Order: sequence, then C-alpha cells, then structure tokens
Amino acid sequence: MSEPKPARVMKTIRENSDTTTIVLDVADERFKKFRPGQFATIRIMEDGVWSEPHPFTISGAPGDTLQMTIKGKGRFSSQLVPSLDSSARVQCAGPFGAFCKDITQREEVVMIAGGVGITPFLSVLRHFCKTGAQNVCTLFWCNKTFADAFAAAELEDMARSMRLTVIHVLSRETNPDMYFEEDRPHIRFEKGHFSREMLARHIRSTTASFYLCGPSGMQQTVLEELAAYGIEPDAVEKEAFAFRQSEVSPA
Repeated sequence: MSEPKPARVMKTIRENSDTTTIVLDVADERFKKFRPGQFATIRIMEDGVWSEPHPFTISGAPGDTLQMTIKGKGRFSSQLVPSLDSSARVQCAGPFGAFCKDITQREEVVMIAGGVGITPFLSVLRHFCKTGAQNVCTLFWCNKTFADAFAAAELEDMARSMRLTVIHVLSRETNPDMYFEEDRPHIRFEKGHFSREMLARHIRSTTASFYLCGPSGMQQTVLEELAAYGIEPDAVEKEAFAFRQSEVSPA
C-alpha cells in the first residue's frame, strides 16, 4: 500500500464555478510513473487534524507535475480544495487503480464521459498529445451546458493535431447556435442525452475499445444505449468511483 507523502500546493486553477484543478509537488517518485486513468488520495490538515483521505483522478499526463481536477461536492471538495495555497499542509498517496490500463495499445478508442468523469480521459489525451500517439480517438463528453465543458478549448486544440473527434453532448443547452459547427471538422455537438443514434452518427465500427466514466445513473443509461447498438456491457471498461476506497491504504 502507498503511504501518504508530504505535498506542496503549487497552484490552484478555478476551471469553472464548481470545478478546481490543484497542482501538487509530491515527494514520491511513484508519481513520475503513474499511468493515465489512475487516481491518488489527498489529506488536508485543518485545525491540527488530518482529514480522511479523499480519492481523485489524476488529470495530467505522466511525467508532468501532478494535478487533479476536482468537482465540488461536499465541504472537502467545494470549500477546502479551492482554498488551498502554498501554506496548506497536504499529504498525497498513490497512484492507485487500473482504469485505462491498456488504452495506449488500442488502435481505436471511444471514450464516454459524464461531467467530471472527463478527468481520466484528459490524462489519456494529454499523454497521447505529448507522445504523438496515432490512436484513433472519439470522445463523447456529456454535460448539461457547454459552459460545464471546462476543457473544451484544450480539447479543440488537441483535435487539430491528433486523430481525435470530440462530441459535446449537451442536455440543457439553450443557445441554439451551439449546435452549428463552423470550420471545426473534429468538434461536434449533440442535443439531449447520450443515445444509440448519436453513436450511429459518429462511430462506424463496433470493434473499437470502449471506456466509460461518469455518475452511476449516467453509466447505466450509456450501457443500455451501447447494448442496443451492439456493444456488450461487459466489453466496456468502466471507472466506478464507489469502489476506490477499497484500493486505498488505511489512514
């Protein structure tokens, strides 16, 4: 098991109203060798007491300074994390998990993310971009509105240099102009919830490797739509945040 190590907060980045990226300098060589899709835990000292370890996906590429992109949900992630600065006492443990373990070896990859479930795929795509990978990638990113897609500009830049197509699936976007693409052949927009019809419009093969990360309800819906399209649920690699605690060493 990985023991927590001291970490220095280098900076925090407010991605949008409820999502924060923290960049950490951790005194642990293992973080230089993590795989895209893995996660780490952080503990924060408050009033002389260490918090419980909280698991978050590593969103940066291997070899880069450790970063995690965290959506606020509860006091720890919505108040303590955004307020971190260089004076904070933080411990970090990891890396943990095996999601996307073999993704670099897959010729054609389809990634389906719900909200902050984009984070392991950001790590994957940043790694692919950094290494000049030739994997053919399609990313479906499901959000309520385009304003929730905090990494949209970066993904668009990636799509210009990689074999990447990004489909923004927006369930509550009210701006009709969002659904018209102009001179952006690798950026697409879909209105509503993820569906088999969307797959048919953007995916031509059922032999690609499928990866799914997002809330449990969203995952169930996506798996049903994939099954209707001909993709067996057992063939989809899924990230289930609920099981992470069993992989983390005791505090």
